[in-house]
Amino acid sequence: MKRVLVVYYSQSGDVTRAAESFTRYLNTPEVELNWECIKPKVDYPSPWSLYKFFDVFPECVNQEPPEIYPPKFSGDEKFDLVIIGYQVWFLAPSLPIQGFFKSKYAKVLKGTKVITLVVCRNMWHSASETIKKMIAEVGGIHIDNVVLTHQGSPLATFVTTPRLLLTGKKNRFLGFLPAAGVRDEDISALSRFGKRLANNLAALSNSSPQPMLKGLGAVEVNQRYVIPEVIGWVVYRPWAKIARFFGKQGSWSRIPIICIFAVQLVFAIPIVLIVSTAVQLLFAPLIHKKIASYVELLKAPSGVGEKSTITHPLK
Repeated sequence: MKRVLVVYYSQSGDVTRAAESFTRYLNTPEVELNWECIKPKVDYPSPWSLYKFFDVFPECVNQEPPEIYPPKFSGDEKFDLVIIGYQVWFLAPSLPIQGFFKSKYAKVLKGTKVITLVVCRNMWHSASETIKKMIAEVGGIHIDNVVLTHQGSPLATFVTTPRLLLTGKKNRFLGFLPAAGVRDEDISALSRFGKRLANNLAALSNSSPQPMLKGLGAVEVNQRYVIPEVIGWVVYRPWAKIARFFGKQGSWSRIPIICIFAVQLVFAIPIVLIVSTAVQLLFAPLIHKKIASYVELLKAPSGVGEKSTITHPLK
């Protein structure tokens, strides 16, 4: 019998539904499926209040997560596979998932094969690379990465995703904008990955770090988001440090800084999109290879055949 642990955190319920679909074919007598929803000691409401949403920004970027309540498993337990489902907050893994990696319970990943499942709007690149680094730091063996993004164009999700976060409403909006979150069909399609795993359970016992989900379309990288996200990550870091300098999460002393950041972000996003489009048009011959290399890194480990040695385009 193979022991599989599913570690996840979900607010809207999309991550939960995604993980359930992913593991549908693993509900068999040959698999002991263990579920663990990470519970942070800090409350993160759903839907968010506007200020509370922006107030988690510094800690997300600076990787200062909250403590988590003890899970049902111990860090010394052994599993054949761990599946980690997470959201993206401000281009970083959500704070509860960061809290898991910073806890002693992350030892459960040491020497264990890990598959990551990210559910987010569209800019998941930085968070994915951060998770890969965290897995490596605790000794996990990252064999596959699966990405599921929200439905709709970038302009549509610029409206529908904040509406979902702040009101909890997922239905179509204004008569022409799609429903928020991920499509039911896309969630249902995740079962193909669990089916591949169920048909190859013996592979979990070997020491090979080779991906098991290669060829199933686990990761789709839209190159139009690469430069905007890189710019966003560069801009976020100094803002996060400044806000943190004025106090911890929930402190009154940093309210003015958080409010200024929120206002400038609304105006900065369209500017960044315009600038990034211009950069890609004007400097395409110079940056094409760099972007292509980074895309291959983002697809790894599921999207490329060999272990990648590519570095982040800013390094």
